[in-house]
Amino acid sequence: MHHAALATLSSTPVVLHALLASSAVELADMPADGGWTPKDVVAHLIMAEQRGAIGRLRAIAAADGAPLEAYDEEQELARSGLRALSVAELLDRFAAMRDGDVAWLRGLDAAAFARGGRHSAVGAVTAEEMLQHAAYHDCLHVGQVAAMLQAHFEPLRGAMRAY
Repeated sequence: MHHAALATLSSTPVVLHALLASSAVELADMPADGGWTPKDVVAHLIMAEQRGAIGRLRAIAAADGAPLEAYDEEQELARSGLRALSVAELLDRFAAMRDGDVAWLRGLDAAAFARGGRHSAVGAVTAEEMLQHAAYHDCLHVGQVAAMLQAHFEPLRGAMRAY
Protein backbone atom coordinates (compact mmCIF):
# COMPACT_ATOMS: atom_id res chain seq x y z
CA MET A 1 0.00 0.00 0.00
CA HIS A 2 3.01 2.27 0.40
CA HIS A 3 3.44 2.62 -3.37
CA ALA A 4 -0.31 3.10 -3.89
CA ALA A 5 -0.32 5.96 -1.38
CA LEU A 6 2.58 7.65 -3.17
CA ALA A 7 0.84 7.21 -6.53
CA THR A 8 -2.32 8.77 -5.09
CA LEU A 9 -0.38 11.71 -3.66
CA SER A 10 1.36 12.20 -6.99
CA SER A 11 -1.87 12.16 -9.01
CA THR A 12 -4.02 14.43 -6.82
CA PRO A 13 -2.79 17.75 -8.28
CA VAL A 14 -3.34 16.40 -11.81
CA VAL A 15 -6.89 15.28 -10.99
CA LEU A 16 -7.78 18.59 -9.34
CA HIS A 17 -6.29 20.50 -12.26
CA ALA A 18 -8.42 18.46 -14.67
CA LEU A 19 -11.55 19.14 -12.63
CA LEU A 20 -11.03 22.84 -11.99
CA ALA A 21 -8.58 24.49 -14.37
CA SER A 22 -10.70 24.86 -17.46
CA SER A 23 -14.48 24.71 -17.87
CA ALA A 24 -15.21 24.50 -14.14
CA VAL A 25 -13.13 27.52 -13.20
CA GLU A 26 -16.26 29.67 -12.84
CA LEU A 27 -17.59 27.15 -10.31
CA ALA A 28 -14.40 27.17 -8.23
CA ASP A 29 -15.64 30.07 -6.08
CA MET A 30 -19.17 28.75 -5.64
CA PRO A 31 -19.96 26.69 -2.55
CA ALA A 32 -22.34 23.83 -3.24
CA ASP A 33 -23.44 23.39 0.36
CA GLY A 34 -22.93 26.82 1.89
CA GLY A 35 -19.50 25.80 3.20
CA TRP A 36 -16.15 25.62 1.45
CA THR A 37 -15.78 26.22 -2.25
CA PRO A 38 -13.70 24.00 -4.54
CA LYS A 39 -11.04 26.72 -4.42
CA ASP A 40 -11.12 26.57 -0.60
CA VAL A 41 -10.49 22.83 -0.79
CA VAL A 42 -7.35 23.38 -2.89
CA ALA A 43 -6.20 26.07 -0.44
CA HIS A 44 -6.86 23.65 2.43
CA LEU A 45 -4.74 20.99 0.71
CA ILE A 46 -1.87 23.48 0.55
CA MET A 47 -2.27 24.17 4.26
CA ALA A 48 -2.43 20.43 4.96
CA GLU A 49 0.74 19.93 2.93
CA GLN A 50 2.49 22.27 5.33
CA ARG A 51 0.86 21.44 8.67
CA GLY A 52 -1.07 18.23 8.08
CA ALA A 53 0.09 14.73 7.20
CA ILE A 54 3.07 15.70 5.02
CA GLY A 55 4.26 18.34 7.48
CA ARG A 56 3.89 15.79 10.25
CA LEU A 57 5.83 13.23 8.22
CA ARG A 58 8.64 15.78 7.94
CA ALA A 59 8.56 16.31 11.71
CA ILE A 60 8.77 12.56 12.37
CA ALA A 61 11.65 12.22 9.87
CA ALA A 62 13.51 14.99 11.71
CA ALA A 63 12.93 13.54 15.18
CA ASP A 64 11.52 10.15 16.14
CA GLY A 65 8.80 10.73 18.73
CA ALA A 66 8.11 14.25 17.45
CA PRO A 67 5.13 16.09 18.93
CA LEU A 68 2.42 16.59 16.29
CA GLU A 69 -0.05 19.33 17.12
CA ALA A 70 -3.67 19.39 16.00
CA TYR A 71 -4.91 22.69 14.58
CA ASP A 72 -8.16 24.36 13.60
CA GLU A 73 -8.35 23.95 9.81
CA GLU A 74 -10.91 26.73 9.28
CA GLN A 75 -8.93 29.24 11.34
CA GLU A 76 -5.69 28.38 9.56
CA LEU A 77 -7.36 28.69 6.16
CA ALA A 78 -8.85 32.07 7.09
CA ARG A 79 -5.46 33.33 8.30
CA SER A 80 -3.45 31.94 5.41
CA GLY A 81 -4.38 34.54 2.79
CA LEU A 82 -4.72 31.72 0.26
CA ARG A 83 -8.35 32.58 -0.46
CA ALA A 84 -7.12 35.76 -2.18
CA LEU A 85 -5.37 33.70 -4.88
CA SER A 86 -7.03 32.44 -8.04
CA VAL A 87 -7.80 28.76 -8.39
CA ALA A 88 -5.10 28.56 -11.11
CA GLU A 89 -2.50 30.03 -8.74
CA LEU A 90 -3.55 27.63 -6.00
CA LEU A 91 -3.43 24.63 -8.33
CA ASP A 92 0.06 25.61 -9.51
CA ARG A 93 1.30 26.14 -5.95
CA PHE A 94 -0.17 22.84 -4.79
CA ALA A 95 1.33 20.93 -7.73
CA ALA A 96 4.80 22.39 -7.12
CA MET A 97 4.66 21.64 -3.39
CA ARG A 98 3.36 18.14 -3.95
CA ASP A 99 6.00 17.32 -6.59
CA GLY A 100 8.74 18.22 -4.13
CA ASP A 101 7.11 16.35 -1.26
CA VAL A 102 6.53 13.16 -3.28
CA ALA A 103 10.16 13.23 -4.43
CA TRP A 104 11.24 13.59 -0.79
CA LEU A 105 8.92 10.78 0.33
CA ARG A 106 10.25 8.44 -2.39
CA GLY A 107 13.73 8.97 -0.95
CA LEU A 108 12.79 7.77 2.54
CA ASP A 109 13.70 4.23 3.54
CA ALA A 110 11.61 1.67 5.43
CA ALA A 111 13.20 2.67 8.74
CA ALA A 112 12.00 6.24 8.28
CA PHE A 113 8.42 5.08 7.75
CA ALA A 114 8.61 2.94 10.90
CA ARG A 115 9.40 5.99 13.03
CA GLY A 116 6.63 7.64 14.99
CA GLY A 117 5.32 10.77 16.55
CA ARG A 118 2.74 11.74 19.14
CA HIS A 119 -0.33 13.53 17.81
CA SER A 120 -1.95 15.84 20.35
CA ALA A 121 -5.46 14.53 19.59
CA VAL A 122 -5.00 10.85 18.66
CA GLY A 123 -1.76 9.78 20.31
CA ALA A 124 0.95 7.59 18.81
CA VAL A 125 1.17 7.44 15.00
CA THR A 126 3.83 6.16 12.64
CA ALA A 127 5.18 7.87 9.56
CA GLU A 128 3.64 5.07 7.47
CA GLU A 129 0.22 5.77 9.01
CA MET A 130 0.65 9.45 8.20
CA LEU A 131 1.47 8.54 4.60
CA GLN A 132 -1.68 6.43 4.34
CA HIS A 133 -3.69 9.21 6.00
CA ALA A 134 -2.36 11.71 3.46
CA ALA A 135 -3.58 9.50 0.59
CA TYR A 136 -6.95 9.04 2.29
CA HIS A 137 -7.20 12.81 2.87
CA ASP A 138 -6.49 13.49 -0.82
CA CYS A 139 -9.17 11.02 -1.92
CA LEU A 140 -11.65 12.57 0.51
CA HIS A 141 -11.11 16.05 -0.90
CA VAL A 142 -11.01 15.03 -4.56
CA GLY A 143 -14.39 13.42 -3.94
CA GLN A 144 -15.58 16.56 -2.18
CA VAL A 145 -14.63 18.76 -5.14
CA ALA A 146 -16.31 16.36 -7.57
CA ALA A 147 -19.47 16.36 -5.41
CA MET A 148 -19.47 20.18 -5.33
CA LEU A 149 -19.29 20.33 -9.11
CA GLN A 150 -21.94 17.63 -9.40
CA ALA A 151 -24.27 19.63 -7.15
CA HIS A 152 -24.09 22.60 -9.53
CA PHE A 153 -24.92 20.52 -12.58
CA GLU A 154 -27.63 18.36 -10.99
CA PRO A 155 -30.55 20.84 -11.03
CA LEU A 156 -29.78 21.84 -14.63
CA ARG A 157 -30.29 18.37 -16.06
CA GLY A 158 -34.01 18.80 -16.77
CA ALA A 159 -35.83 15.57 -17.51
CA MET A 160 -32.56 13.65 -17.20
CA ARG A 161 -32.83 14.10 -13.44
CA ALA A 162 -34.87 10.88 -13.56
CA TYR A 163 -31.54 9.07 -14.03
